[in-house]
Amino acid sequence: MKLKREFYRLPLQFDVARMQQEIAQFTDAEWVPHHENFAGNSAIPLISVNGEFNNDFKGAMLPTSALLRCEYLQQVIASFGEVIGRTRLMRLDSGCEVPLHSDINHHWYKRVRVHIPIVTTEDVVFQCNDKRVHMAAGDCWIFDSWKFHKVENNSDQTRIHLVVDFAGSSRFWAMVEQMDEQIATSAKFTHYQPQHTVNIRTEKHNYQIIMSPGEVELLVNDLVADVQSCQLNTTPIKASFSQLLKGFVADWRELWFLYGEENTGWPLFHHLRDETLKQASQYDKEVFISNGTSAVKILAQLIIGPSMNVALAPQHTISIEKSMGTPLPDKRSGTTTGIPIGLTRNSPCYCGSGDKYKNCHGKIT
Repeated sequence: MKLKREFYRLPLQFDVARMQQEIAQFTDAEWVPHHENFAGNSAIPLISVNGEFNNDFKGAMLPTSALLRCEYLQQVIASFGEVIGRTRLMRLDSGCEVPLHSDINHHWYKRVRVHIPIVTTEDVVFQCNDKRVHMAAGDCWIFDSWKFHKVENNSDQTRIHLVVDFAGSSRFWAMVEQMDEQIATSAKFTHYQPQHTVNIRTEKHNYQIIMSPGEVELLVNDLVADVQSCQLNTTPIKASFSQLLKGFVADWRELWFLYGEENTGWPLFHHLRDETLKQASQYDKEVFISNGTSAVKILAQLIIGPSMNVALAPQHTISIEKSMGTPLPDKRSGTTTGIPIGLTRNSPCYCGSGDKYKNCHGKIT
């Protein structure tokens, strides 16, 4: 999520000793390697799709068996009073890093990631844009994930954070706004309460089968505004790229008014997405947003991919390729024009299958 500044230390603190006691029960075998195979990065899902050990974004979020073993971590998560999304323990081995990257997919458009360090040292440094901070154990931080960021563990110890994703209520953002005006001098401490049961509200509806035209327009307008403000783009290129996206919005709305989420409209929605990506691919190395990322990559990951999620339909019995009725993009190239558009291998495939790109149209056969 885009924020006014790179880092915010929130006026919240937690019982480090109790958190360390609870995570000590986990064996090395329970830590899952990072889905992109970043060296020294591993995690334990605490809240995930269907409460299973996965890295998915789409679907009902539920506590995992790992979280149910951690009484205080449940209290920590519930203390925010928010509707909680994907939540994990994230471990970074000594001498390793979380590589420089920017979070640009749909999950991050209106969600923030809360970091609560549990095991750390002063030699663990979090960088966002040109700012660098050390997050002390028991503190609570958020950051601008739209900007490029990384984490370095320059110590000889393992670092472990509790990370909680959510969109945030008006109460939460009022607290953040206050932190924008002043530095926290005191913090609310969440004490461990033995045998205290809490209610954690979790996301139940986070993706639409077919994205509503209002949300499509909101996302497109935001992307167009970023493209227009980026100094790297020439005026003619900005104009033609923006016109392409405005046409996509208009045609998407027309289809929505006719079909809504009915599966009879899926082939037409898919064809519109496919044609838009084919035309947009010519701008892949020519149009950028303010953080230097290709605008076509943003279009694919933030808008085109998440705009169809037919695997979430209650009765998804129609074969995707048969139901679409139009040729699908070449699996080797990623688009029908033969030009890769920069999707990450773990992004949802833009064809709407519900599979990861690497297992669908990014798969080498």
